Amino acid sequence: MNYLKNKASSKKVIFMVLFAALITLFFACNKTKEYPKQADSPGSGKIKWIESQTPDGWTSVKNEAGTTLGYSKSSGLKLIQVDGYAFKDLNRNNMLDEFEDWRLDFETRAKAMVDEFTLEQTMGMKMNPFGSWKVNQDTLDTIIKESLDLCYRQLRAPRGGANDTRTKVNWNNMVQEYIEGIENSTCIPAVWIDDPRSGDVSSWPSNLGLAATFDPEIGAQYGRMMSEEWRAMGISMQVATQMDLATEPRWKRIPGTFGEDPALSMDIARAVINGWQSTYDNQGNDLGWGKHSVNNQMKHFPGDGAAEGGRESHTRDGAYNIFPGGQFFTHVLPFLACMDLPGKTKTVSAAMTNYSVGIEADGSTVGGERVGTSYSTYKLKNLLREKYNWDGYILTDFGILTSKNYGVENLSPAEKRLATLEAGCDAFGGEGGDGQESVDLAMEAFQLGVSRLGKAKMDEIMKKSTERMLRTHFNIGIVDNPYLDFEVAQSTFLKPQHVEAAFQAQLKSIVMLKNTDGIISKATKGAQKPKVYIPRVFVAAAGGWTRTPASAKPGFDPEVAGEYFDVVTDKLADKYTGTADREGNPTLSPNDIIRLSKAEIAQCDFAIVRISNPKNGNPTFMESGGMREGPGSAGSISNREDYTYLPISLQYRPYTANSEFVRRESLGGDMIEVSENGTTKLVKENRSYFGKTGIITNESHLDLVLNTAAATEKVIVVVDMSNPMVFTEFEPEVDAILVGFGGNRAANVPDKAFLEIITGQVEPSGLLPLQMPANMETVEAQFEDVPRDMHCHVDSNGNTYDFAFGLNWSGTIKDERTAKYDVIPIVGVAPE
Repeated sequence: MNYLKNKASSKKVIFMVLFAALITLFFACNKTKEYPKQADSPGSGKIKWIESQTPDGWTSVKNEAGTTLGYSKSSGLKLIQVDGYAFKDLNRNNMLDEFEDWRLDFETRAKAMVDEFTLEQTMGMKMNPFGSWKVNQDTLDTIIKESLDLCYRQLRAPRGGANDTRTKVNWNNMVQEYIEGIENSTCIPAVWIDDPRSGDVSSWPSNLGLAATFDPEIGAQYGRMMSEEWRAMGISMQVATQMDLATEPRWKRIPGTFGEDPALSMDIARAVINGWQSTYDNQGNDLGWGKHSVNNQMKHFPGDGAAEGGRESHTRDGAYNIFPGGQFFTHVLPFLACMDLPGKTKTVSAAMTNYSVGIEADGSTVGGERVGTSYSTYKLKNLLREKYNWDGYILTDFGILTSKNYGVENLSPAEKRLATLEAGCDAFGGEGGDGQESVDLAMEAFQLGVSRLGKAKMDEIMKKSTERMLRTHFNIGIVDNPYLDFEVAQSTFLKPQHVEAAFQAQLKSIVMLKNTDGIISKATKGAQKPKVYIPRVFVAAAGGWTRTPASAKPGFDPEVAGEYFDVVTDKLADKYTGTADREGNPTLSPNDIIRLSKAEIAQCDFAIVRISNPKNGNPTFMESGGMREGPGSAGSISNREDYTYLPISLQYRPYTANSEFVRRESLGGDMIEVSENGTTKLVKENRSYFGKTGIITNESHLDLVLNTAAATEKVIVVVDMSNPMVFTEFEPEVDAILVGFGGNRAANVPDKAFLEIITGQVEPSGLLPLQMPANMETVEAQFEDVPRDMHCHVDSNGNTYDFAFGLNWSGTIKDERTAKYDVIPIVGVAPE
């Protein structure tokens, strides 16, 4: 009896399983019937679109109450009509596929397109080369064609100034037309990417300058206006926004940050990215992704500001971020803020990793991995992807697979590529310059992954990572229309309202630190122009991102300053006496500046001396092992016997790191082999710089201030600041100090902005987004990862140069901004 009951029960279960399977199959079949859709036959149904030829040579297709398409009739790409609407037949099958249907959301379209590419084409899409092609108006060279044939689709944007709009428009349109004509390949337009740029866009403050306004709405306005300018040039991916916390005052990349305070950084970063990514109508309403939207890469996740001793991770001597104060998760906070945007794009769409290896206070590694972030499963997969549930596109920082492969130096090139994909990265920054060779190497990495993980797992990794990349093509609309309109580009170039808004932001970013006896005050109508001495400032020749010769220009352009003052300045010798250049010609030396006499300076009403904060140099600045060593090091790191770690100084006069606060044993360091008693073992390298002296390249700036102060009663000092500095060396000798924040690919504050404030046309309102240290001892004593933990400079008027300090005509600024942000810093807490 039990047997019969069990048998009946089993039949019932089998029937229910089969029934459920049939239901699933039914719905699956119905879904596949929906897509692809056969194109309408000629003449069937109401036509809901119209096309026209544009003056720039491409064809515009306007759908009734729908998306406007752009394509080239000569490329071979065809339109198909479904339900009366026009769609681009991107894969040439005369069917409407999901990824071609502009009525669907961008996530659905991106996911549907993944299977259209061959594995080799997918690998091409993961390349992000700097690009060695030549840009011109009417032809594409072989290099760009080969790159497009390999399915490179994220390319460096063309540079150029005011007279280059036509070239940019033509170049973009030629590239997109060429892609449409590539046979045996589904058409996916190219996306132009770029770092923050200048010259052909309105001149806004640096990120640090935006932070000095303490006004997130200015950051939002910057993002809104700049994105419109970029899209007019066809650029739709910014390799930014940088939002690392500047908790280490010696770090080189501080100008690109929003300062050291987590709360301020979170608010400004969120506003900036929201502005960049959303498109707005004429009434200022947020429309979400649209024609003015630019994808942003929050960088450098999970924060790169806790650099040991200030050494920068772009060089091997700066490979370690350290967290002696236990604040790793505080550095993650700005990134979390940008995963929760107030606008309709909802979250930042992309991210870039940092280079660094993370080290905790006890010397252990963050997440248990002694590798850079692009190789860290803990930081990317476990934390960013899983804990924070963020599924955006991750690009490695550039060079991560070659010169900056910290912790994985012994892996083969293919193993490194596989390791980044396993960790959670989607594309390779800076890779692809070798063309087919780069793609072949990526294919080798895939096959290696198949042998280790299985084909199913590798296919899953490849499809998901490609889907994330494709979202940044679909969300901005360029898949439907990648073409540029010259009239739009020309009318957007340096749009007057953008230029004016940028200048107003520059004014609000200037911080007045000192103003003895109100030397800077509201202008008096009808006052005569004062006679002002503006000395020449010597700037040594520089290498690095760009190479510039030595110069000695007046601190302000005499023509611009002449609008406000009767300007006098120094002269230059007829013949230079400095070291000969490559052509054998003498270069400019500080001795070639013929200074005004004390008697001549004394006849002036006051002097304005413009200087830069102390700049750290390197005695050799040599190339070694493919890596340029920077300030804070000397020699070649590949030869450790000759390598020296130097302190990075924030003062002009020579600084020797021999106080009790200097670490005798560094927290970070490579694991190196040493022989002891006939055996070889791995030990951590000691990168301490105790007892060494830093190298400052612009000590002459201090001399210039002091000598000028000795020759005249009233001196105003203007500092172009990229890092905090020690003011003790000259502050007591001068009457007023103004600070502007530039550098790190952002231009310095314009002359006119400083002069408007000096002459009392505009009242200063900026606040310090960083602490100014009292001395180098407090710099050594502070923890690299902890915000606002230094003793600050107190000036001769009794003011403390702390975070959120600034003066206006009435004195110390106390307003709603200081009430909100000048509080105890928030800290991040590790997720459970």
